[in-house]
Parts: sequence; C-alpha cells; structure tokens
Amino acid sequence: MINNIVLQRLKEREKELNTLYNLDELLSADDLDNDRLFGELVRLMPHGWQYSTICEIRVNFEGKEWHSEDFRETGWIQKAEIVIDNNVSGEISVVYLQLIREFNGSQFLPEEQKLLNTIADRVGNYLFQQRLRNSFKALGSGSGSTNGSGEVLSQTNSDQHWKWRLKMAEHICRKMNMEKFGVVAVYLIGSTKNATAGPASDLDLMIHHRSNINQLENLNSWLEGWSLCLAEDNFQRTGYQSDGLIDLHLITDSDIEARTSYAVMIGSITDGARLLR
Repeated sequence: MINNIVLQRLKEREKELNTLYNLDELLSADDLDNDRLFGELVRLMPHGWQYSTICEIRVNFEGKEWHSEDFRETGWIQKAEIVIDNNVSGEISVVYLQLIREFNGSQFLPEEQKLLNTIADRVGNYLFQQRLRNSFKALGSGSGSTNGSGEVLSQTNSDQHWKWRLKMAEHICRKMNMEKFGVVAVYLIGSTKNATAGPASDLDLMIHHRSNINQLENLNSWLEGWSLCLAEDNFQRTGYQSDGLIDLHLITDSDIEARTSYAVMIGSITDGARLLR
C-alpha cells in the first residue's frame, strides 16, 4: 500500500516536471504573440494535473480570454495571477469538471497550486522580458546612437559608458519589488561604481537576499530580462555585442557575517560597494 502511494506521488511529480519542461520549451521563443502563447498554454497545462481528463484551463489577460473547449466554472477551481513589472495583468484558472476525490478538503493537490503559481510566474517573466526587448528596440531604432550626434559611442574613455550604466542600475533598483524577491539590499560594484566602465564593460550588481528557491528563480529571471535588453541597447549605442550586460553577485546573511565572497566589499574603505537601495 505504501509503495503504491509513493509510486503515485512520483508519477504526479513526473507529470509536473514534464509540464514545466514543455512550458520552458514554449517560452524559449522570443517572439510569441499572445494567441500562440496562451493557446499553447491552455493545451499543455492539463497534462500536469492529477485528473487531466476532466481538467480545463482559462487564461484572462488584458481584456481577452483563452480557454479550453469544455471550460466552465465549477466548485473545484484554483487561480494564479499573471504579474508583469509588479502589475497584475491577467489570471490563469484551472478547474475540475467533476468531483473524484478530495484531499484535505480540496480536490487539488498542494503541489498543483505550486505548479500553477510557477507557471504564472514564468509566463509573467516571459512577457516582461518581451516588453523590455521591444522597448529597447524601439529606442534603438529611433536614433541608432545615444550621443545625439549620430555617432556610435565606441570610445573606451568616454564617461558616457559608466554614467549610462549607473542610470540603468538606479532605474532597475527603483523598479525592483524587493519584498517579492526576498531582496534586502542592492549594491553597485566594479567599473561602473569606479567610473571606469568602457563600452564592453559589464554592469556589476551585488544583491543581498533572503530569498527562497522560488523567489530566487523569479529574481534571476527578472534580472535576466533587464540584462538582455541592456545588452541590446548597449550594442545599439556602441557596436559591442554580448549575451547580457548584468553581472550578478548574490550574497546571503551568512556571507556578510563571515565576510566571505563579495560581502567583504560592504563597508570596505578600499573599493567598497555602493549601496543603491
């Protein structure tokens, strides 16, 4: 009996992992429009739930709706919000069409709500990154450069490089939902802090966090969107191409207490980290 229960749980975890794998494969494309994104999401999600044959999906996003063929609201429903840049832009609903068996007062397994939350987070992060890319492309196509004279800023000794990076770092900090990501503080280090950044320099950020696994995954995904978009903007500005502009350094309470890793730079007299937020 115990072996059967363990086997069933393993099968459910396998279904959840396969669903997340298929979602990641879907989100690997940069140019998904909403119809394709949410249409595919409605199709693939039921396979991750315990009773997939009676599981139906609905996505509401910015005034539009996508749903599986037999979707209807029932007494067995769970929901998760789609959040983009700290704003609720939509919602994913999962329903069972009939009651088969309840587990602690719910037909849904606790892991299924976690799965739904993870899917909503990843979709929100994808759409956020997509919008960032489009915004930076629009800015880049408007001028082809950013020094106002039509010239590409490729000079290594121009102070525009570190000033632009500092401005972007401060903007990222203002936009960051620190409570959501479990962030305690954000510091600037490296060449931007030292006002020596060139056209090919990274933007070095050090983040003190107390994040759980899910928060840390969302933080990395959120910053990856900024990193890719800043890299594209930097390419438009300077002609230097990279896979991402942000070089992220994560530290914990333990690092600070033990003065290990990059944490030694906090409060250091020589080459100390600059607190941004």
